Amino acid sequence: MLTKARKYTDNSHLGDSLKITISAVIPFLVLMPYKEFNWAFAAAMGAMLTAPVDIPSNLKDKVVGLFVGAFTVPAVTLVLSLTNNHWYFYPIFIFILFSLSMISVYGHRANMLSFTGLLAASLGLAHNYEGNALLMHCLMLLLGGLLYLLVAVIFYFIRPRRYGVLQTSECMTLTADYLKYRAMLWSEKADTQKIVEEQLKIQVSLNEVHENLREFLVRNKANSSNSSNNRRLLVAFSTLVEILEIAASTSFDHKKLREYFKDRIDIIEDYQKLAQDFSLTIQELGEALNMGLKYQPKYKLDQQIELLQNKLSEFSTENTSENKMEAVLMYSNVLHYAQSQIAKIHILEKILIEKAFTTDVKEKFKDLEKFLTPVHYRWETLRENLNFTSTIFRHATRLTLTILVGFIIGKAFALLNAYWILLTIVVIMRPGFGLTKQRAFERVIGTVIGGLLALGLLLFIDNVSVIAYLTIFTMIIGYWFSHTDYKVGVTFITMYVVLIYAILTPNFMDLLLYRIVDTVIGAVLAFGANYLLWPSWEFLNVNTHLSKSVKANKDYVKEITLLYNEKGEVTLPYKLARKYAFIEIGNLMASFQRMIQEPKSKQTLRSEIYELAVLNHTFLSTAASIGIYVQHKHTTKASEAFNIVMDYIDKNLDMSVEYLEQYNVANLHENLVTDSILASYNVSLEYLKNLREYELKKKYSDDEEIKNLMEESILVIEQLMWLAQLSEKILKISTNISNKRKELNDSTKINLHIPTTLFNKRKTKLQ
Repeated sequence: MLTKARKYTDNSHLGDSLKITISAVIPFLVLMPYKEFNWAFAAAMGAMLTAPVDIPSNLKDKVVGLFVGAFTVPAVTLVLSLTNNHWYFYPIFIFILFSLSMISVYGHRANMLSFTGLLAASLGLAHNYEGNALLMHCLMLLLGGLLYLLVAVIFYFIRPRRYGVLQTSECMTLTADYLKYRAMLWSEKADTQKIVEEQLKIQVSLNEVHENLREFLVRNKANSSNSSNNRRLLVAFSTLVEILEIAASTSFDHKKLREYFKDRIDIIEDYQKLAQDFSLTIQELGEALNMGLKYQPKYKLDQQIELLQNKLSEFSTENTSENKMEAVLMYSNVLHYAQSQIAKIHILEKILIEKAFTTDVKEKFKDLEKFLTPVHYRWETLRENLNFTSTIFRHATRLTLTILVGFIIGKAFALLNAYWILLTIVVIMRPGFGLTKQRAFERVIGTVIGGLLALGLLLFIDNVSVIAYLTIFTMIIGYWFSHTDYKVGVTFITMYVVLIYAILTPNFMDLLLYRIVDTVIGAVLAFGANYLLWPSWEFLNVNTHLSKSVKANKDYVKEITLLYNEKGEVTLPYKLARKYAFIEIGNLMASFQRMIQEPKSKQTLRSEIYELAVLNHTFLSTAASIGIYVQHKHTTKASEAFNIVMDYIDKNLDMSVEYLEQYNVANLHENLVTDSILASYNVSLEYLKNLREYELKKKYSDDEEIKNLMEESILVIEQLMWLAQLSEKILKISTNISNKRKELNDSTKINLHIPTTLFNKRKTKLQ
């Protein structure tokens, strides 16, 4: 019980919440004895507004980012306060809002700085300070931001590697979940479609965690450090990526295997148990790493696979069916997969069991920095996005106008604390409609529930000290959950806001009512703006992700072909192509998930897009299976037939990309698959089919070399033929999507042509 409680509380979200709470409470503890409430409030506000810029990174980037954020808050407040009530206020207000929104083009940290600046702009006019009072207010905002910087640095030095441990543990948990769904595929009545959907969702989350770990481990120089902990995390991360790649790249025909082993179903059931134990082992490894506990292996994976190998030998000796050879080879492939995963799991176990981890990682991970997504703070990046084809530009324009309308409504109706309208717009408005709708709903619900709960507490508690402690508690809970469950976070944040005002003013009921009203107004404005003002419907973006995913698969197949022909060590281009292929399939599924949150009328070609996304995922898995086989097995020289089929696949994907990138089919290039290429492909495919059938008819031999040659001949050809079929299906669906998009475009065009006969009739009457 205590272990579970610790796992739930000892995480980065609670740490972030504590940093905000401590930074906000300290000013009150220091200044309240001097009755300088306004100063304390301003300092606390400065700390809370600076906090969003505090994203995981190395110390230098953290300090620079928070320093810029700490100065941005008072700077925005000062400019808006000085220009307020002048004719030039609105142009400056609009310029600040738009500029802050546009800096999101520079990546995640810039996006959080943008958020901080927009929050500061929303609160900048909450108080009418002038002269020295304004300067003092801005100074306290700055000091509050710098105080948060100090607290964040102290937290960093207390547990500098905690974030890496938490992310690695999370990576283990997600990888274990992925393997759990793979094990479910062995069930007789497995819902394959549902399982694939869940695996794709996990892939989206894993892509994000992988990128976070790359940033953390490389930016903190983990690959060159002497720290045993750094080496552990780096090797663990690399091993988890390999486990996922092996899992994603290996597919089995479960129905056929069940049919082949129907008389020895225990072989199938024993393997499913082993597959489940893979997941459970990695899950427990993640928990042990997270908790800092001593790891004790529970599952005897080596004994389990040895038992399966013995059972397969018995089957090959006793079985007399004509499919015995294919059954043995197919199940041998299953055992090869299991052996690979067990070897990787043992590496993870070694990481936790060894007290002094001495593995040298410098040479192996020397190119790790090349896997990072570069961020360039160049003027050209901003300039390229200053047009309506940019999602960020449309969002910045939409957000600026919505905040302006919210500001005007607040002024026109003299609403109490009207800046809550602006805060609501900034917090819930996102470039996509689906997420904005979801956050709008959650914020309104959270605000109402939080307000009612706070009211209930105040009806029964009138002790100021108790209310103060409850305020701090609800503040911690609110910021803690705002990262993981926004609705719960808003509920507790609303509670602490109402409790604070209950301490300060007797008319907190008016405050509660206006907060709910302002929140509803802000949510309606944000929701309406995302629907009406240059909406970024995801069905338009998903086409780009489809194209990128197919293109990434195409690049990966090229690298696999090169590796098969040239042999040798895996190259950096191969690793990068593999990385981007997995990332793009994750991005595609994330885009599809956003699309299905939008109105039904905007989910254009939903079934076709989903079908193509699943095909892309299957294609990637099949291609990766060939890549894995080439890496871990000594293979023969690539035949001409192999290269011809791979070239055919490449051209199919090339045409698919063209169809997806062109809305008008008439503008497409000529068919890349010419008659001569198609003829060569058909001959090569027939040759490979015949070779496969010939190998299958050979008698089983215990000679390891002959067995390996047969495995390569059968398994690679099997995957290659399936890869060719998938490329044809991808091309067919891509063509279908392109044609349907053209039909939709043609049907929505407004025919402005007016028949000349109308003018002739009119002319005749006039005459």
